[in-house]
Amino acid sequence: MKTGLTVRIVGIVIAVLLVVPTIVICATAFTSGSAVSFPPQGFSLRWIEDVLGDRRWTRAFGNSFAVGLLAALFSMVAGAALALGAARARGAIASVFTAISVLPMIVPLVVGAIGFYLVYARLGLTGNVLGLALAHGVLGLPYVFVNVLALLRTLDPRIEEAARVHGAGHLTTLATVTLPLLAPATVVGGLLAFVSSWDEVVVATFLSDARFQTLPVLMYSQIRSGVEPSVSAVSLIVTVVTFAIALAVFAVGPIRARLARRSSRL
Repeated sequence: MKTGLTVRIVGIVIAVLLVVPTIVICATAFTSGSAVSFPPQGFSLRWIEDVLGDRRWTRAFGNSFAVGLLAALFSMVAGAALALGAARARGAIASVFTAISVLPMIVPLVVGAIGFYLVYARLGLTGNVLGLALAHGVLGLPYVFVNVLALLRTLDPRIEEAARVHGAGHLTTLATVTLPLLAPATVVGGLLAFVSSWDEVVVATFLSDARFQTLPVLMYSQIRSGVEPSVSAVSLIVTVVTFAIALAVFAVGPIRARLARRSSRL
């Protein structure tokens, strides 16, 4: 009993330490003053309106959204393909697929950023949406791979066998049976990849320039000269978007679990 109480207390303390800083910075976005302070000096939507009316911030927001969306699509396609390869392969080949897929989580981020920059500088992919989206897609690939592979290992292989017995070819089975079953896990991984891209600043800093900046890069450049309420307002917007995606992940999770249970009963 005492052990359970201790665990709950530790969990509450950790949750508070994680949540309170975010609440504080978001609250400062509503200050009516000209400096960041907590508690806020009065209540005003001034800084949120300023950010939404500033072309620098709206352009950076659009860049981040476009990069995140393309990165998520790339990671969904590549991650699902690698997960299928790892699940269907045997021995060393399966290990190679797994190692390739989780490598972006192992390599230090700054090392990967330098590598991307050296390659992209030669290809002319720095300072644009496509180059950064491909880099972020690689970083988000493990999220899709892990989710899809976990679901593949719970699916009954007899489902695909039944489709082939009834005359479906390999491609037809993949398109009409396997991929629809993997869709929830792929979507969850894609949403996580989007969040990873949405918040990423290290690689984005290396691959951005004065004409092309994402939201985290612009925020970082702004706070180098001091934290202003406008940065708090942007932090609030980023937090709201991230929270909305987290809710979407929780909504898709039960669908994935139901599919896995249904597969196990077939």
